[in-house]
Amino acid sequence: MKNFLILFLSYYLNGNTISPSLYSWFSASKLSQAGGGSLNMSPNSRSTNPANLSISRRFSTSFVLYPAGIQAQSISLLIPQSNRLITLAINHISYGTFNGYDENAISTNNYSSSDTWMRLGYSGLSKNFPISYGISNQLYFSKLGEYSSTIFYSSLGAICNIKKYKTNIGLSIHDISINISPINSIIEKSPLRYNIGVSKGLEYLPLKISIDYLSINNKKNKDYFISGIFSLPKNISFMWGTSTRKLSQNIKESVIKTIIGSSGAGINYKYNGIIIGYGLYFYGTGGWTNGLDLSIDF
Repeated sequence: MKNFLILFLSYYLNGNTISPSLYSWFSASKLSQAGGGSLNMSPNSRSTNPANLSISRRFSTSFVLYPAGIQAQSISLLIPQSNRLITLAINHISYGTFNGYDENAISTNNYSSSDTWMRLGYSGLSKNFPISYGISNQLYFSKLGEYSSTIFYSSLGAICNIKKYKTNIGLSIHDISINISPINSIIEKSPLRYNIGVSKGLEYLPLKISIDYLSINNKKNKDYFISGIFSLPKNISFMWGTSTRKLSQNIKESVIKTIIGSSGAGINYKYNGIIIGYGLYFYGTGGWTNGLDLSIDF
């Protein structure tokens, strides 16, 4: 908890730092795919391609428990129409309540820290080409004790569907930002994220495999992800994923940590329009995060 507190204090006191919630995962399905699968529908996630489409009207909620008692909750509503989709969602992450002290180390009032996103997404299908397009507009509210800020974010995406080969190719740009109410007139410089994704349904296996490339414009390192969804009998599906982050997070403590580090796994069960999912993500430095998804088609 101390590390997260230090990170957030630096965020509010230094305009060049970035809120960690920009890279937080809000759904169990994202944990299961280790951050990959950008072309798979996951309405509670901020990091999927905004051009994703769905034919099901669906209410979803997710709960993710991070280390140090940090919790993320999400709700979303998918409203499909003719060749288009409207997405309404709220993401919230709570970092906990802290003991307050003044400059003389005298105890003062407790304070809390949290981030909240309110999202409105729109995606549609081109009339002339097998291409879907989408935009996700988001209002971000951040709070640390008596300090607060508001930022507008927007993400854009496009997906090309090649039905003959059961293949989708997508490109998305995330977190184009406009500062609305910065802290002490300090403008946060949020980095853009560029994602290229490819997904393919295999011919002779009940498996949809995805490969993603993620680039963040204020970092030198690039990340690659590979993930998959196995469709099993009795309405059960198994998800897995891993990424090259296992190299940067590898602390060489043990072979097991090296193998499963920066990897995820999860399972979904669907019955009469109700989908329940559970996901795990293992950090390369040790420790793990788990989450639960619940969706209802109506």
